[in-house]
Amino acid sequence: MDLRLKDRRVLVGGGSHGLGAAAARALAAEGARIAGAGRDRQALAEALQPLGGASVTADLSTADGPAAAVRDAVAALGGLDGLLVNSGGPPPGSFSAIDESAWERAIAGTLLSSIRLIRAALPHLQDGRDPAILVVLSSSVREPIPGLVTSNVLRPGLVGLIKSLVGEIAPIRINGVAPGRFDTERVRSLDAIRAKETGLSLEAVKDQQLARIPLGRYGDPDEMGRVIAFLLSPAASYLNGVILGVDGGMMRSLP
Repeated sequence: MDLRLKDRRVLVGGGSHGLGAAAARALAAEGARIAGAGRDRQALAEALQPLGGASVTADLSTADGPAAAVRDAVAALGGLDGLLVNSGGPPPGSFSAIDESAWERAIAGTLLSSIRLIRAALPHLQDGRDPAILVVLSSSVREPIPGLVTSNVLRPGLVGLIKSLVGEIAPIRINGVAPGRFDTERVRSLDAIRAKETGLSLEAVKDQQLARIPLGRYGDPDEMGRVIAFLLSPAASYLNGVILGVDGGMMRSLP
């Protein structure tokens, strides 16, 4: 299938690691022109230079970071046709363990960064070709994850934002993806924290997670990258307001 992404201009949040880097690879493989945003200049360069992508060094959790990222991406690409809203996961922990400063970091890094990035990108997307926004969420939008109260609170809030914007920003499409367990640095870190808290081995913690996944394995980030590329492409031109679970069948909730 031709996704018709050739020469489409896409800003990828969190483009240096994990699912963001996988998305950049998939988009570039389909001919898109990429600008990746993140705080780590060296990691961005290592991820994006092989793809011919532009590195946009910005802290998306700050008040000015998202607007600066959009400004620099537009300067590098000459406009925007797509936006991937993606950030590092919020601080893990139970409600009793998350203090005021951790909540503030979580809100800034997960919720406010997404709002600001979308707001800054919209004027440019309005002039784009078949423009689309995709927000990377979490399986916490379907079911709360133990030990991740910040994600359980904030990710569903982003679903509310997506559903609210569907009618406001059309014909710009906006969708979300809800990943389950992918073999990323973030998930490996969460497994290690869980092992420490429970006294189980890392292998036992992973076995517990795998028991919930019908496909019996963690996802490869490149599998998510391909889904992201499709949802941002004109090939998905009638998908709007969709929250797509990509989790190997882990979530059984309806719909």
